[in-house]
This record gives sequence, C-alpha cells and structure tokens, in this order.
Amino acid sequence: MLSFSILASGSSGNAVLVRSETTCLLIDAGISARRLEQALRAHGISPERLDAVLITHEHRDHVKGLAVFGRRHAVPVWATAGTWAELPRVAGEIGTDRCFVFSPEQALFFGDISVEPVPVSHDAREPVMFCFYQGETKLALATDLGFVGDRLKRVMAGAHAYILESNHDVAMLRAGRYPWPLKRRILGDKGHLSNEAAGEALLDLADDRTERVYLAHLSEENNLPELARTAVERALKRGGLDRIPVRVAPRHEATALYTIGGRALSGGADLPGAGMWQRRP
Repeated sequence: MLSFSILASGSSGNAVLVRSETTCLLIDAGISARRLEQALRAHGISPERLDAVLITHEHRDHVKGLAVFGRRHAVPVWATAGTWAELPRVAGEIGTDRCFVFSPEQALFFGDISVEPVPVSHDAREPVMFCFYQGETKLALATDLGFVGDRLKRVMAGAHAYILESNHDVAMLRAGRYPWPLKRRILGDKGHLSNEAAGEALLDLADDRTERVYLAHLSEENNLPELARTAVERALKRGGLDRIPVRVAPRHEATALYTIGGRALSGGADLPGAGMWQRRP
C-alpha cells in the first residue's frame, strides 16, 4: 500500500507526505514547521515517526521550514551534494546532525519504500524529482522543471499516480506584470512547466495503470486551477485517457491521503538498483 498527501503546493510553499503501512517520508519542507506538524498530525502521523525528509532542491518554497523542523524533531534529512551546498544560505543551518547525501539516479531504500531520484532541468544547484515504489505500485513526483525530456519520460512512465507541475498559463504569464527577465526564466528550459506542457508530457507518461493526476505548483499570479485542469484534461482526452481523474493541489491546505489502488484514507482538501548511502561531510 502506497499513499500520499500533498500538504502544500505553490510558490508560497511545497511539501508532500508519502507513506506505506510501515514507512513515512516527507518530501520538501517549504512551509513553517508548525504547519508541517499540523498537517502530519491531521493524517495521524507524529513528526518523530518520519523515516526521512527528502529535499528536491534548495529554493525557499521547498525548504522554508526545514531548519526549525530539523531542530525540533531530528529526523534524517537527505539531499544532493549541490543542494546541501546551498541550503545554509537559503534556510540556515539545518538543526540536526542526521544529514545525508544521495546522488541522482542512486536508489534509496526506506523500509518497504524504494526511491529513485532523477535529475531535472531547473535553475537550482542539483535539483531532482522522485519516483517512489512499494510492491507493484509507483508514484512519480515532479514539481519544478523546465521540460520533460525523453530520458525523464522513460523513468516516469507508467506510474499509478502523478504529482506533476502545471505552473502557468502561457498567455497569462506573457500578459502579466512580471518583468521580462523573470518571464523568460519561467518560460525557459530551466524554469517551470506550463499547463500545456504538463498535458503533453502526461500524454507520454500516463497509461492504463494510471489512476490519478494531481497538478501542483500552480502560479498564484499566472494561472487558475480551472485553466490548468482544462488544459491537461483536453490533452488526456486526445490520447484516450480521459478516464483519469485530474485534480489540482490546493495552495494552503492538505489533500486527502490517497492510496494507490484504493481510496482516500483521511480528510483533507481534494480539488476536482542499490546505491551507497553517504553521510553529509
């Protein structure tokens, strides 16, 4: 049994809970420690029960609460070497000595969940996305990336559920008030996926096994939930995949805990290869 809940999503903060019956993982800590604690406990999980915190990259909306959360609970924190190099500058000193380094494409194992970190194209030091495996189930999580290339598609393909960035509507972004250098960064290969790009990617990723898609990291300034959902649903319909439910992750509240192959287990908003483990030096 593999379950997940998106605890927060967007430029104001990102965090995701992934769990099995025996293992609990937190991916990113981009909201306050207090909000993280409340969201976890709403799903019946004490912070001390976490087996690991996995960080995708060092941007503040993914690590804002990490230092305080680490001091309070001393959970193991995992990140790439590049991310660790930037974290003190962005988030302050992480308040635990249980800090570990993983290499992209190095398999990680936590209890009965295996994790595959994969490099992505984003304007961070060494960013990754994650695929999670438990038994025969697979969850793919990718929320900050400029494009989904063929290599990444091969890794992500055939997941039972996707949490995929659908950051902006291109027309809204181009007409919006952002300065042109920021618009160019968002639209570039190291920026963020548009609604249309997310839909096109899912055409190649989803298949008959796919049960659900969550659209994440929507821009508050340059997107609307209905625009994101409509664009992705339109793309899936072209591929004969319109049976797949498409949901938009809320910005400030957690989704229900969704179980792959099952059902929502707890309350929350729900809008329509082994590698070596290395302690951080």
